Parts: sequence; structure tokens; C-alpha cells
Amino acid sequence: MERILNANKEVRERRDQLRHPIHAKPQLKATTPNQVWSWDITKLLGPKKWISIHLSVVIDISSR
Repeated sequence: MERILNANKEVRERRDQLRHPIHAKPQLKATTPNQVWSWDITKLLGPKKWISIHLSVVIDISSR
């Protein structure tokens, strides 16, 4: 019975399936300095096991 229903497209998923829209990745372009900035924070190990150092960097992407 299942094959006959599938052949006639009588069987489908009972729950409605949502489709996520496809988004384009944003691309930032800097033509002059001070237009677009990027940042990053990294956790580094310290001299002892329980000590960590947070390194934060801010950079102007026009220099890249």
C-alpha cells in the first residue's frame, strides 16, 4: 500500500516543515581608513593554572 501511495504522491510528511531563508554573508569593504573596524578577544593561559589573561585587539580593516 505504501508503494502505491508513494507512486501517486498521496503520502507526505504530516507536520509542516519550515524552510529557513538563505541569507547572503555580509561583506564589508573599506575604501578609506577609519571606515570599518574589526575586533577580537582571546583568553590566554597565564603563568599558573587558574590565571588567565584576556587579550583584546581592535584593528582597522583598511590596512589589511
